[in-house]
Amino acid sequence: MSVPLARRLAGPSFSHNVRYDQAWMTKRKENARQELQLGDCKADYVSEREVFDVAEGEILVSKQAPSRISDGFARVFSSVNGWRGVDNGLGLVAKKRAIKDKCQFIGVAVTGHKAEKIAKFDQGFVACVSGVITVMNESQETMHPGTPLTWDVSSKYPIQHGIHARKVRFHFRKAGMDANNRPEPVVAKALSYSKKNSTVDILLHPVKY
Repeated sequence: MSVPLARRLAGPSFSHNVRYDQAWMTKRKENARQELQLGDCKADYVSEREVFDVAEGEILVSKQAPSRISDGFARVFSSVNGWRGVDNGLGLVAKKRAIKDKCQFIGVAVTGHKAEKIAKFDQGFVACVSGVITVMNESQETMHPGTPLTWDVSSKYPIQHGIHARKVRFHFRKAGMDANNRPEPVVAKALSYSKKNSTVDILLHPVKY
């Protein structure tokens, strides 16, 4: 039996049960009319529900408001497909920022979730919110131990096995300075050497949500 991606490196970690944001997924799938290009990716592709599935090791985010419902569970998702309200005439960095401004980083999926038409809450959906995990390095950079990491919207289609080829998702990359010359939020730290498109061990910092 293969070891789940997010658990390959032994170490302390803290996980929480979360809920899939079914309403947001449905709204984007049924009302995707806006063409949105993000680098090599066309984010308006919603023909197949699989682009909304969550796979282990993927970054999970929630909408900024509200990020949780009365039952206390964060409503999360991992896909940008069908995103609305972003001017396609903006530059790539500005489009990514417009999406991120509407999202809050939650953690990394430990278990997957299949996006079905009828919501099912018995899939055992779990997110790692802090601790040591293994993820894919889908940035265009080589990571070294100790590198501070932030999260961003991907501008290339995924290379991870089992992910829909047209899915647009989030990824980790080196943290730097934003457009206003302020430090970007650091959500993790690299623990191993990793070239692009290979796995990397990271220490995920705890985030309140």
